[in-house]
Amino acid sequence: MRRILLLMLLVVSVTGLVSAQQTTGPVAEKAKTEIMKLEKGKVPLLLEGGSAFADWFDRYDTDEVVLINEDGSSPTRAEQIAGWRAGKRQLANNQHDHQVYIYDNGNVAVVTYIGTTTTEFKDGKVATDTVRCADTWVKQDGKWLRVVHANALISKQ
Repeated sequence: MRRILLLMLLVVSVTGLVSAQQTTGPVAEKAKTEIMKLEKGKVPLLLEGGSAFADWFDRYDTDEVVLINEDGSSPTRAEQIAGWRAGKRQLANNQHDHQVYIYDNGNVAVVTYIGTTTTEFKDGKVATDTVRCADTWVKQDGKWLRVVHANALISKQ
């Protein structure tokens, strides 16, 4: 009985691993290129701030996007957009060490990277943080949409 239970557990575990295998080859390379264009394209908008970046959220974040900040807060999409429209902007943004993982035959992408940002808030306060970020993108009807953006604080100045 114990052997059967262990065998069943092994089969279920392996089945879960098989369905989550990365996509490789030309399909993956095309998806990586598309995703990195979106990821790199947001940086100038972050530096412009205000409505420019809020509009980026409108275009690329799903209504149900999961946002997790380095302090553990999880604002809604509407709250995040309102913060940018109210004048939030970044004075500096350096994103590097991007890793892109493609799944589901090129329809799901997970991007991790390190970002160091200096942000000026509406109240005039300035903060510099280095965070590890993870974005999950899903391709729907030929368009990439971000469904998760999460940050974990590495250092704060």
